[in-house]
Amino acid sequence: MSSDRWQELRRLLNEVVTDYAGRVEYGNLRLEVYDGDSSDGQADARLAMAYEIPGGSTNQVGVSYEEGAFRMLDAKAEDELVVADPGEVVAKLHEHIRGIPDYRRRRLRQDIDQWLHDGSTQHDVLEELNRLLRLGYEFRGGTVTVDELIDACCYLVDRPNSGG
Repeated sequence: MSSDRWQELRRLLNEVVTDYAGRVEYGNLRLEVYDGDSSDGQADARLAMAYEIPGGSTNQVGVSYEEGAFRMLDAKAEDELVVADPGEVVAKLHEHIRGIPDYRRRRLRQDIDQWLHDGSTQHDVLEELNRLLRLGYEFRGGTVTVDELIDACCYLVDRPNSGG
């Protein structure tokens, strides 16, 4: 039965996500599942993994289950993948999850570059990083971890032409 594969995906993914959910370094990762049934009895459902990057922008990875197959975008969000095996879907999602901390650091470095390009001084950038650290009291996934803060500060100081 095709809905058995959907249930298997949910079970496997819940096992994986549990290790990462709610952790700041994984952007307060969470999983939303939308079950549904189409009129022909085939499962027509979707799920979304959502997480934030420092500052609060939300990213989402989605999987739909239609006509007995899982559909999702590839890692570059360019091509649609059609996969039959729930384990293969979970492996691709797990790979994406494991990459979230590195993605958050890269995005924070891009933000630093943009702030400096826009005329901010090192002092201004440090104030913004401090604000992001404090943001955790209000918006968990949009804050930075201490390790991300250290990495960002080192990047800022080592960056040529970062001003003073």
